[in-house]
Amino acid sequence: MNIASVIVENNINKPLDYLIPENFQSKIKEGMLVEVPLRGKLTKGIIIAIKDSSHLKEILQINRIVFDEAISKDIFSLAIWMSAYYCSPLSKILKCIIPSSVRNEITSKYQILIYSNKTKNELLDILKELLIKNPKQAIVIEHILKSPKKVLLSNLLSETDLSKAPIESLIKKKILSSKKILADEIDVLNNVEYFQTTKKVLNNDQQNALDKINNSLENNLFSTHLIYGVTGSGKTEVYMQAIEKALSLNKSAIMLVPEISLTTQTIERFRSRFKEKMAIFHHKRSSGEKSLAWENVIQGKAKIIIGARSCIFAPVKDLGLIIVDEEHDPSYKQTSETPTYNAKHLAIMRGKLNNATIVLASATPSIESYYNAMSNKFILSSLFQRTNNSELANVKIVNMKIEKNKTNGYFSEELLSAIKQRYEKGEQTILFINRRGYNTSIRCTNCDYTFRCPHCDITLTYHKKENNLRCHLCGTKVEIIKNCPSCQSNEYIKYQGYGSEHIQNALKAIFPHIRSIRVDRDTTTTKDGLEDMLKQFRSGKADVLIGTQMIVKGLHYPSVTLVGILNTDAALNIPDFRASERVFQLITQACGRAGRAELKGEVLIQTYMHDNDTIKYASKQDYLSFYEKEIETRKLFEYPPFCQMVKIAFLSKDELKAKAAAVEFRKLLIENVNDTYKIHPVLPCGRAKIKDVFKYQFLIRGKNIKNLCLEIKKIKDNFKAHSDVIVFIDVDPIDTYF
Repeated sequence: MNIASVIVENNINKPLDYLIPENFQSKIKEGMLVEVPLRGKLTKGIIIAIKDSSHLKEILQINRIVFDEAISKDIFSLAIWMSAYYCSPLSKILKCIIPSSVRNEITSKYQILIYSNKTKNELLDILKELLIKNPKQAIVIEHILKSPKKVLLSNLLSETDLSKAPIESLIKKKILSSKKILADEIDVLNNVEYFQTTKKVLNNDQQNALDKINNSLENNLFSTHLIYGVTGSGKTEVYMQAIEKALSLNKSAIMLVPEISLTTQTIERFRSRFKEKMAIFHHKRSSGEKSLAWENVIQGKAKIIIGARSCIFAPVKDLGLIIVDEEHDPSYKQTSETPTYNAKHLAIMRGKLNNATIVLASATPSIESYYNAMSNKFILSSLFQRTNNSELANVKIVNMKIEKNKTNGYFSEELLSAIKQRYEKGEQTILFINRRGYNTSIRCTNCDYTFRCPHCDITLTYHKKENNLRCHLCGTKVEIIKNCPSCQSNEYIKYQGYGSEHIQNALKAIFPHIRSIRVDRDTTTTKDGLEDMLKQFRSGKADVLIGTQMIVKGLHYPSVTLVGILNTDAALNIPDFRASERVFQLITQACGRAGRAELKGEVLIQTYMHDNDTIKYASKQDYLSFYEKEIETRKLFEYPPFCQMVKIAFLSKDELKAKAAAVEFRKLLIENVNDTYKIHPVLPCGRAKIKDVFKYQFLIRGKNIKNLCLEIKKIKDNFKAHSDVIVFIDVDPIDTYF
């Protein structure tokens, strides 16, 4: 057994044979990351098989082992399944599974921790003496006295604006000490902020859900549970008690959350409950932190894993439980690159490979998930009561067709009055608008010219703070032009539409004394920007939180008693069969932010479509009625869950080549698949040009997606498209228009 079959990172679709050096033969295992020579250079790859011989006469040998631990058999089996299902080369799948920080051998950086060797009274005496003899050292001691027991050197330097010299002097005097710590130990350091909590007494609905999950865990049964629970019904408590059960059975647990904001809040809750080491995975962690988290998991040090979609690939040992919170959320789907996996679907497949228990949960489950529960594929548990006996918020639809004649069009009179009342009571408000920027478009009313991005098929958005026009797809910035480029007029330029920046300014003009925080992609560019803003709001440093959808997903603010939903009408007009479902979910989730504690909540939905059924159901938070109506429509038109879909897109800088490739590929597909599949015509994508790249696409619908994917992969492998045309396959797309 001295030959290894290796899938290399380069886009080579077949495994390559390499000789295992004698000194590696006792160490080499399947699933191990190694470095191998290829075309005169060194590259990395994963060993997928070990064998006795090769058909090749001359074989190069493995250069070195990059990572001692191998990826587990279940992850490897998952990769094989993903390659077939998502029509993607195994090399791309493995590249997706193993973090780039691990592949690039980036290690976690150490931080220096500073702490006192003296009692508080001793430090106070030292401070009095140093105030006269050495003011800089006195500043350090003063900061240590004000800080928790330990402080990071980097924070100490930035907050005191001193050099290392006075700190090093105090260490030499043995007044202070220092030690190196890793990133995960910084997480432990932060634990001083949290009081240890004990598990809560569950109500009957919660206990019933937990009993079903525990039964699956105790009997090592692969099963998928769906918890449908109204907002604030205590789903998180059920998660934590289920994880506690898994840990008691010596099993590990993965907790998937859809947004970085949810990850932060979830970690806070989990730290206050569990003493066990946790591994955190999300895109804003540094490369070193990701590498360390991966090592902690693969070595069995971390038994609880929390993070966004890529967390599903965590190499856990003894996997027993996977929880997918807010299971309906579209961010679980990777859409920008192949493989176009959905972490929710991978959770179920990984659970099957491990005989693990899967828990999907949401206040607004996807139509497909609830249908699976109704079909007994999933085990359903319903939580209809809010915890702490708090009631669902009172929701009112405000007809803006009437209100627009009374106000400026942003806020109805009723919403302004409600904001003022909450401020006077010391309560908080959330204003949700799913657009950022100041004005969403600029148009010349003389010649009808619209300011558009030169590189994308989208209007430019005006950002007042930077005083420029910006494309929200490619990031292009354009200076403000006073004259229309078409007719040269400067009298008819009209700024239209409004985003979150405009709303914040308008609110400030009406209520100068009301403090507001705006949370959107423009204001949360730093690593901890979002976390810091949400903490400020939670601690009462602002009266109103204004933002896009990142502020309405699963977050808990006890003092929020009013939510204003400013405009979701545009999303209902998108020609996508999921448009109504998305709007319903967004409104319901926004409604769920109000009145989550003892204080009664109120929600005002401003709309020009007050008779729309989706908005009416959402205003009542009536998921079951919405589901019944939506499932009938899906059944009538044979959309998921009554079929599966594949979207195939063709991208090129040459529009004609993109379209021609799409037409040709579709023709080949029609010739090679049976007529049980419906192959839609070729159309420009909803955003037909992004970053100077044109995009054409077509959809395929059918029952047996497995056979279809095999045929698509076969055609793609032999498809002789022009070299500058990219074929992009999206299996189970969440967007059919964009």
